[in-house]
Amino acid sequence: MKYFFIPLLVLFLSACSDNAMVQIYEKNLQNVNCLRLVVFPPDRELEESFNRLYEFDKNCPFRLQVKKKSGITCNSNQNSQTKAIGRMPSSYLNLQLSKDSKKIYSYYIDLKEDVKEVDIQNALERMKKDLEIN
Repeated sequence: MKYFFIPLLVLFLSACSDNAMVQIYEKNLQNVNCLRLVVFPPDRELEESFNRLYEFDKNCPFRLQVKKKSGITCNSNQNSQTKAIGRMPSSYLNLQLSKDSKKIYSYYIDLKEDVKEVDIQNALERMKKDLEIN
């Protein structure tokens, strides 16, 4: 019974962590030779950053939806020690790749500062590597 609580404890202690969480839903994906960018809610700077890093195609069936949020706080009481030493994230970056409304890939990372171009580059490179996209 005590082993049941260990994963639960790890979950609570890792809430709002810095590590990127990646989920690959479609493992045998082939022929991803284009991406269509959708930034929601619209954010001109975020869209421009992605466009500097990849040539997106508005007619591509593979939809990359990007979300970011800044100025957030974590209200989890389990993180009081982390809050006290100032290591709580204040923003996040989320990428979701889908085709025909079917989720293919998800990338999420909490960040201690606002989303920067290097964070965008790391996320896009990770997705391209994970899915073997050129």
